[in-house]
Amino acid sequence: MTTTDTGATSTALRELGAFENVIDLYASRNPVQFSLVLELAAPVPAARLAQALAHLQRVHPLLAARVDRTGGRPVFRPASASIPLRCVHEPDWRAAAADEQTSPIDLAGGPLVRAVLLTDAGGDSGAVVLLTFSHQVSDGRGALLAVRDLVAHLEDEHRAPRAVPLDQETLLRQLPPPGRDDRDDREDRDDPGPTGAAQPPAASTRPFDGTPPRVESAELGAVRTARLRAAAREHDATVQGVLCAAAAESLAELTGRTTVRLNVPIDLRSALDLEDDVVNRFTATTVTLGTGAGTTTWDLARDASGQLRAGRRAARATALALASLDPASAAEAEAAMLAATSSDLEITNLGAAGSAPSVVAIWGPTMTTQVQGERILGVVTHGGALRMALTTHDRPRGLAVDIAGRLDRLLDRL
Repeated sequence: MTTTDTGATSTALRELGAFENVIDLYASRNPVQFSLVLELAAPVPAARLAQALAHLQRVHPLLAARVDRTGGRPVFRPASASIPLRCVHEPDWRAAAADEQTSPIDLAGGPLVRAVLLTDAGGDSGAVVLLTFSHQVSDGRGALLAVRDLVAHLEDEHRAPRAVPLDQETLLRQLPPPGRDDRDDREDRDDPGPTGAAQPPAASTRPFDGTPPRVESAELGAVRTARLRAAAREHDATVQGVLCAAAAESLAELTGRTTVRLNVPIDLRSALDLEDDVVNRFTATTVTLGTGAGTTTWDLARDASGQLRAGRRAARATALALASLDPASAAEAEAAMLAATSSDLEITNLGAAGSAPSVVAIWGPTMTTQVQGERILGVVTHGGALRMALTTHDRPRGLAVDIAGRLDRLLDRL
């Protein structure tokens, strides 16, 4: 279900920022798009959902944009089409999320978001909606805002249109200079992290061929999630640090390596107190953990939490450094992205998604970046429950369930 308007689409919304340009060049050969899965408590007619999606485009300008690379600098321009909506007879949202990774979004035609309504997944009493975003226009936290605004419209709460958000670099350069506590302190650490262990092989892309990845899911209920949060505080760690620890132990068993590298995106909104918007506001840090004999899960969790705190303090400088690379081609963008994200696992934790009476659960993000052997664990907490979705072309199964099981056993030992 797609409609086309007759309005002019030649006016530029704005140029792509440096980081958006890196993503767009990379995505020209390696599609980078992600989905959030929304389980609703009641059925939603396709026409009603299409109306809500049209409202979403009016509220968030980049959800009504396309990328134009025909001039000297790439720009976002208004797309002529509404957000495409497909109705699919599919009872399993995981299969639908995997299928969304097989067909690239049309970057030049736009819009850079699409939707799927699963007519069988919610049964007689509910519905499931997938929103898939091309990464040029939003990160996971921005997509969560879009989901919240979509739900608000379905509940007859309307949002006012927003201005086109600034690109990340322009916004960061407008902030006051960082204080001492905001600068990267990793050079001051006494422990530089595990050394002497084998590093993961150099990352490389896999040619995009439309092969669907596997999507797995696992969750901790609200009671167990609350216990995990309390236990993390008691052990001088964070929930994200405990997730990293459990993932490192699982990957060490899977790969046989005692040193595990995790790529962890950092939300700049929370790190730098930025306004929430549907746009990219993130960088990433690498958490390196050694899982040798005598190292407990809580040891790893504290180590990971410390590395994450250092990464948050360095987030502004890291984001500007990546943006300064200014690749001139897709090949240069690939090299920059692979160097920045090489890891055994990416953990994208969107944090708490809030709650609404009409929403049963939110899952994701599910995504691939066409890197050979990549594993991406999307995490979101909704209604108090922590939910995980693993997307991978890799063969070993059950990683998400294993990580959740390790968290459960950790709580049982308290």
